[in-house]
Amino acid sequence: MKDSNLKIYLASGDDGQRKVLQTNLELLTHRIELSTSSPAVMIRRCQENPPDIAVVGTRFESDDCFKLLNELSELNVCPAVAVLEHQDIDRSHRLMADQVMGVLVQPVNDRDLRTAIYLARRRFDQSKLMKQRIDELKETLENIDDESEEASHE
Repeated sequence: MKDSNLKIYLASGDDGQRKVLQTNLELLTHRIELSTSSPAVMIRRCQENPPDIAVVGTRFESDDCFKLLNELSELNVCPAVAVLEHQDIDRSHRLMADQVMGVLVQPVNDRDLRTAIYLARRRFDQSKLMKQRIDELKETLENIDDESEEASHE
């Protein structure tokens, strides 16, 4: 899995934070295809055309970052990295959904982001493979149940 030149969607309600994150992501040669302060725009774009990774900051006007991160997780279309502030870390238990694969605390740099993105993408792929395997096992069990039901009717 190639970890450079990824399609990134970035959301933060803080313009300064968003600019710093964007600069650091561009240092890693990623393509920032969305940079927004709107959680609704982030959700809509992830549904329409999922990115390789979503990076979510803080300080949204209408929603908090935890709500956005959990919504992204429910969509399950891309891995997400949260970039929290120190005061948010006590509330990070709200990130209970599985697809929030990375959490960083500000200030962050390109090395922090590189590591978080790498791990988030790997965990997301592992999660997808596990779900696929579970679906295959369920199908196998259903087939076994169907065969035993047919055998008992004969």
